[in-house]
Parts: sequence; C-alpha cells; structure tokens
Amino acid sequence: MGCVERRVWLASFWGVVILFIAVAVGSFTRAYGAGLGCGDEWPTCLGELVPEFYNYAVALEYFHRVFAGIGFILIIYAAFISLKSLDTGLRRLALLTSLVIAVQVILGAVVVWEVLNPLYSALHNTVAILVMALATGLAVRAKLSPTAECS
Repeated sequence: MGCVERRVWLASFWGVVILFIAVAVGSFTRAYGAGLGCGDEWPTCLGELVPEFYNYAVALEYFHRVFAGIGFILIIYAAFISLKSLDTGLRRLALLTSLVIAVQVILGAVVVWEVLNPLYSALHNTVAILVMALATGLAVRAKLSPTAECS
C-alpha cells in the first residue's frame, strides 16, 4: 500500500466506523419515532446549529445528523485523496462512493422536508446499506491496493 492509498484507507476506514454509528443512531431515531426531533428543518435542528437537548428525540436526530455529516466528510476526503492514486479502480470506487453518499445526504434532507414520507424513508434506509457496502469496499480496496509502497 502506497502513501496515498494509506491515507485513503485511514479516511475511509474511520468513515465506515462513523457511518456505522450514524446508521445505528438513525435506526434508533426511526424506532423511537424521533425522525422529526429537529423539526422539519434541515440542515439546522430547531433553527439552531446546536440545539437544546430538551428530549431524547432532539438528541437522537441531532446526533444522527452529526455522525452522518462526519462520515460524509471523511468519505469525500478519501475520494479527494484517491485522485492522486495510480490505482484507477480505487479512484473509480472512491468517486462512486462519494456520489452515492451525496445522494444519501440529499435523501436525508428530503425525508425531513417531506415529513417522513414512507417512500423517501425507505429509499434513505436502502441507500444507507449501499453507502456502507461501498465505503467498506473502498477501505478494503485501499488497504489491498497493489501500488508502490510508501517510502
């Protein structure tokens, strides 16, 4: 694994970890009926960047958004770094992963704006599975990349 691939691996590995937490918190958010804990506003929560946590619904929805945002940033960062890689498969997978995670973020916003419409909620959950698979594949591809070693 080369220097570039190591950085892609680190960013995507931690992206997968954080996204797993986002999916888990999102599942709890849905199960507890807290999907509108931040109201129908996005990206703010009750009109604030950091709201008052006066009940569990606000906390669940807010932290789902925070973990999803951090995971998004890590995966986009991994994709940006991958542009320097000689491994074209890694670059393509990073681009695909970043495109799908961008769609996921937009879907999350639409779910909120459309007040938890079942179709959009189902799509959001389905795309979450795809994002996890792609991000995990990106981390594995970066780790196993056949490019030159870091000197």
